[in-house]
Amino acid sequence: MIVTTVNSGDWTCLARRGMLFAECESVDWWQLSEKDVLRVSAAHAVEEAVIVLDGTVTARVGDETLSLRSGQVLLVPHRTDAVLSGEATVLTVRVMPSAVSSVLPPRIPELVSP
Repeated sequence: MIVTTVNSGDWTCLARRGMLFAECESVDWWQLSEKDVLRVSAAHAVEEAVIVLDGTVTARVGDETLSLRSGQVLLVPHRTDAVLSGEATVLTVRVMPSAVSSVLPPRIPELVSP
């Protein structure tokens, strides 16, 4: 993972995938206001955990509408669109779905001796 300090006001990228075969794509911090909309697109081919740190969020996942509050987590599965709105601070973790990561070549970490 590459730790970055990208900050655009309402969004801060905390970490991004640093390798082609890294299962975790990104960890992002979002500060949503009533006018903001956060979209999770099925086109991105990822699974996403949305952790509500503070405030409330309305999430439309497919035909279902959910209300989330501080301390709750929404898991958005692979190939699913979601639209989130509300006044909240959220943390998102985007990862490859297991259908993709399970077919990647094995990684063997390089251990360096002192």
